Amino acid sequence: MKYVLSLFLSICMAVSLYAKSEEVGQNIDVNHYEIHLNEINIEERTLNASTTITLTSLTSIEFLQLELKSLSVTSVTSDDVSIEDFSQEGDIFTINLSSAVEENTTLSITINYGGSTFNENWGGIHWSNDYVYNLGVGFDSQPHNLGKTWFPCVDNFTDKASYDLFITYPDNMLSSCGGLLNATTNNNDGTKTDHWVVSQEIATYLMSFAIGDFILWEDVYHGMERDIPINVYAKSNQIDKVEATFANTKAIAAIFEEKFGPYPHNRIAYVSTGLGCMEHVDNIALSSSLITGTTNLNSDYFISHEMSHSWFGNKVTCSTAGDMWLNEGFATFCNYYYFTEMYDEATYLEAMDAMIDDIVMSCHQSEGWIPLNNMPLDLTYGTTVYDKGAITVHTMMNYLGRETFDEAIRYYLNKFDSKSASSEDLRDAITECTGIDMSDFFETWVFTPGSPAYNVQYFTVEPNGDKFDVQINMNQKHRASDHIGNSVVYEISFVDEDWNLYSEKVSWDGESAVVTKTLDFEPVAIFCDYDNKFADASHEETYVINSTGSKEFSKAKFKAIVEEISDSTLLRIEHRWVGPKSVGEIPEGLTISPDRYWTIHRLDKGEATIKGEFQYQDAANYDDNLIVSPNDSIVLLYRPDGSAMWQSLDYVFQGMSNYGRMTVDNIQSGDYVLGMWDEEHADVNEINNNSNIKIYPNPAEGIINIELGKEIKGKIVITNQLGQTVKEVKINDDRMTLNIDELTSGIYFVNVMSKKNVIYSEKIIMN
Repeated sequence: MKYVLSLFLSICMAVSLYAKSEEVGQNIDVNHYEIHLNEINIEERTLNASTTITLTSLTSIEFLQLELKSLSVTSVTSDDVSIEDFSQEGDIFTINLSSAVEENTTLSITINYGGSTFNENWGGIHWSNDYVYNLGVGFDSQPHNLGKTWFPCVDNFTDKASYDLFITYPDNMLSSCGGLLNATTNNNDGTKTDHWVVSQEIATYLMSFAIGDFILWEDVYHGMERDIPINVYAKSNQIDKVEATFANTKAIAAIFEEKFGPYPHNRIAYVSTGLGCMEHVDNIALSSSLITGTTNLNSDYFISHEMSHSWFGNKVTCSTAGDMWLNEGFATFCNYYYFTEMYDEATYLEAMDAMIDDIVMSCHQSEGWIPLNNMPLDLTYGTTVYDKGAITVHTMMNYLGRETFDEAIRYYLNKFDSKSASSEDLRDAITECTGIDMSDFFETWVFTPGSPAYNVQYFTVEPNGDKFDVQINMNQKHRASDHIGNSVVYEISFVDEDWNLYSEKVSWDGESAVVTKTLDFEPVAIFCDYDNKFADASHEETYVINSTGSKEFSKAKFKAIVEEISDSTLLRIEHRWVGPKSVGEIPEGLTISPDRYWTIHRLDKGEATIKGEFQYQDAANYDDNLIVSPNDSIVLLYRPDGSAMWQSLDYVFQGMSNYGRMTVDNIQSGDYVLGMWDEEHADVNEINNNSNIKIYPNPAEGIINIELGKEIKGKIVITNQLGQTVKEVKINDDRMTLNIDELTSGIYFVNVMSKKNVIYSEKIIMN
């Protein structure tokens, strides 16, 4: 109990200090920091420094609060105001003034400080024998901003300032810091002092320094408006690898300038660090392991991601950590967006597909269902922010169209240049620029947890002269929420008899709507979002099959088994991560899966026999909401489209109540869904482990005896733990002895099957 009480008090104190630090700087606006790192003691790992802060009072003030972490203040002076005293409590540094200062007064205060520096696993000040550098945010620290680890400041996202940095360090090293190098002074004592200038106003976490045994590699990018230096500071054993590693840097910068406007800062600069990567203005920390001497997607990924922060994060900064997707989601999108110009569209779409699948399938298991704009501090740098943020930007781009998107984002970046912005600010800026009201889009994709799922419920075709009127019944649900969005924009593809695709956007409000399109041909199918432009809660795969064998659709838990084929078959699986919209009455005792279903499109040229294997699994990201009791009976249901009621179909069942598969002899186009009969309504042809059937001995050695108690027409199927059949025997008597000495030791399932379903299943141990 003592431990619990101590923990409670610690949490309360941490919350109190955090609440106080949230108020730091609320009554002042810092205009400029002049930082002097007078002594960097590499052996002792200490700093001796002073910082002069020029600020403007926003109200009448009697005291100032700043943040400073780990370091101790020795004195505070000012020519503009009388200082009464100062104090430090945790990270909060308070300066009491002798008399109140009126609103809108500009003054400068100089603070002398020093001591041992702070670092966590990632952020803070990092020391080695041949380099020292800072990383401006910490993953573990809350709040995350760590400008405070080397100078006193208002350490948030909104109070931006310009900087002069004077850094004194051993003269056998080089420094790379934020801004441009203005001057270097030789101190004639084994040290030198570099003066770096950042004229733009930036947040404190984006200011940086690094000193080390570096060699400078230089180039120039001829930008949209000016020539921009390219600087890379690398170790001597890496310098020969720099040119090849950064070969695409100019091309990446040109793409981003074309999309988002002129490069907003002083230089394109990277410094090799032991940890990385971090988007400091003019001084990007890049992990030394990425300087490989080759140009590849992996190094380009990080070079482009961090460069894109010059626009998203550095030029315009998220106003709170809860809106970090405005920094990291956009940057993650950007490090793939440039693929469309540097490589090809397919490379970009493949990367987006992988992120969409991960977000839909598994992200919520570790981070929960959370909206993008209200991120808890412990998830600021999590998958939801980076990857869901990126696929939301991807969807926004396709919602608006690429040219309109680029124009709107340039408008947003210019409107909030050198400022901070929220999700609402982005929404309103896009609306102002385009005239398209983005309220509904942001409500669905940003402010609501989970993801929408869109589908063609069914369609009808009517001839209209030499054309065809197609009425498409569109439907939407939302995974992890009951939200139903308006102003939906979605892409569907009409398929002709030769499998050509004709894609168009459709739009509607509400859960369901009928959309009419007039075509020059009669469509044989309609595919949903063929190129995955809208990151809804679905997974799609399309294959043209022209040979026998099997094709696994692993994420959809489906396998196509081609037994005969004369020409070719187009097979498309649309696996939606929401329950289907059902028509008609669902029988008592039957539950339709609330989490997923399959839409299958099968288009044949010639003749084919294709089995379809539907798999189920009592797992966190599949069927745990459907499979409740081992005595319930799982079934597979079918309908030709969403206008029809669910119906039973013939299939072969293998497995148990908590996992297994149903195999349909010849798969057809339509919707398929898992259902569950409760124990009271379960059919006698379904699993019934309370029957009089006996299987013994258990554990078994070499043989097992099976007593059925009555005549059954069917077979005995033994499966392993993966659901694979290892032995199959036709039932020829109500008492049978099976030789199983060919099986290795392990756990197996003995399944007694009627013509199509398991009527009894028992786990046995084979020794």
